[in-house]
Amino acid sequence: MVTPILRFDVTTGDWVAFPVGRADRPVGFASVPSIRPTTAYDDNCPFCAGQEMNTPEAVDIEPDPDAPDQWSVRAFANRYPALAPDAPMERQNHGELFRAMGGRGAHEVVVESRHHSRPLALQPVDQVLRLVRLLHRRARALSADTSLEVVQIFKNHGRSAGSSLPHPHFQILAAPVVPRQIRTRYAVAAEYYHAHGESLYSALLRAELDDGSRVVLENEHYVAFAPFASRVPYETWIVPRAPSPAFGLAQANTLPGLAEVMHGLLYRLHVALDDSAYNLTVNGAPRRHVDEPDFIWHMEILPRVSAIAGFEFATGMAINSVLPEAAAEQLRQAVADT
Repeated sequence: MVTPILRFDVTTGDWVAFPVGRADRPVGFASVPSIRPTTAYDDNCPFCAGQEMNTPEAVDIEPDPDAPDQWSVRAFANRYPALAPDAPMERQNHGELFRAMGGRGAHEVVVESRHHSRPLALQPVDQVLRLVRLLHRRARALSADTSLEVVQIFKNHGRSAGSSLPHPHFQILAAPVVPRQIRTRYAVAAEYYHAHGESLYSALLRAELDDGSRVVLENEHYVAFAPFASRVPYETWIVPRAPSPAFGLAQANTLPGLAEVMHGLLYRLHVALDDSAYNLTVNGAPRRHVDEPDFIWHMEILPRVSAIAGFEFATGMAINSVLPEAAAEQLRQAVADT
């Protein structure tokens, strides 16, 4: 029997349990295969080309290089927003313990391509770059609103990851408050910077490169690795070599490198995990801290290959049945096996 281990996540101050061998435990429920569309176009899909009248007007597009009068990537306001730009911001206190405020903010959808069912992992690198460029512009535009504190870019791939429509897309949610998890991560990074004089994420990237066992791929500008204290099986991060607190502040000349690493990593996950559902987040410092060197923006990809159960909900402590060294090796090998 392999002895379980605990690993400490220096970016959050949390512990992660690695009960190696737990993935082989008997499960009494049959797994349900994911069913995804295979068509290039669906006339009932509001995100497909030709159905633009079923969504709000585009706030930004990347043109199709083969047909400049058509879009290749398209961003528009979410028709069912979690936060809205015309909502009030006033705070209301209904007694000491009941506080509320208006839900002002922004919630946008970014359609990755005109193809109804092709996942990002199978898009050409040029299409990934067009997507990255548009996301970068939207991050910069939304960050310019001084009433908004956080611009969160994310993607839900697959129904079990929370996706409600099959046409591949990202979302951007900009909020007037800083959620607790973001506050915690920033506070940990700030404390490390004040103690050591460099960003925790710069130190972590250097340590991962020195170790090498968890690095999946890298190029001149970005490195993809499985974190030492990965919270879920096959969790991977993409971290820039050049430190920058927020994605919107990343240098435009590095975006092709980001597209290259994103493409390579997502393809490896697609092959190794048979197109598993995943959540992707782009994490950065709150607007009030973007002039400080404590935090470095980075991308996190969290496959949904295991369920969160009672212990995790009760304690907030993650249980991961796959060591990141083994996950990284499998992802490095995934391309060689195809």
